[in-house]
Amino acid sequence: MGRKNLNGAKTWLFPPYLLIISLLTSCILEVFIQPTPLLSGGHFQLLLGLLIIALALITVFYTLKIFLSNEENPHPKSVQNQIFVGATFKYSRNPVYLAMIMILVGCSLAFNSQWYMIAALIAFVLLHYGVIIPEEKYLEKEFGKVYLDYKKSVRRWL
Repeated sequence: MGRKNLNGAKTWLFPPYLLIISLLTSCILEVFIQPTPLLSGGHFQLLLGLLIIALALITVFYTLKIFLSNEENPHPKSVQNQIFVGATFKYSRNPVYLAMIMILVGCSLAFNSQWYMIAALIAFVLLHYGVIIPEEKYLEKEFGKVYLDYKKSVRRWL
């Protein structure tokens, strides 16, 4: 399929920066400003948080490998030549963004901090409106019915 558009999605933030800012801000708030326990803590909570973080990192690296092995740029503003529908994209249209939220939720559990959970909620909203909606508009214009059919068959998040 030939390119209709020479520009990628008109997103207004770069997701990795959002994750880094969310992690750093949560850490600073937790350590230096006001500790806010999420639950009672304990080994099970720590292990559950670490497991969620590990699954999220595996998802990120596996999904990025898909992009790179197909010579596509994973940057949300880059021009896309194809739609991925298998592997992690079979379960979520946005597996990397889902993994970013999972990392924040996992940190919230592992570090027993409400700040990471608040950051996850804020990141969810910013990713939804600042990245995902513009990406979907771009992909609908670029790939038409192919993307619309995919969109009907796979959920946005999970």
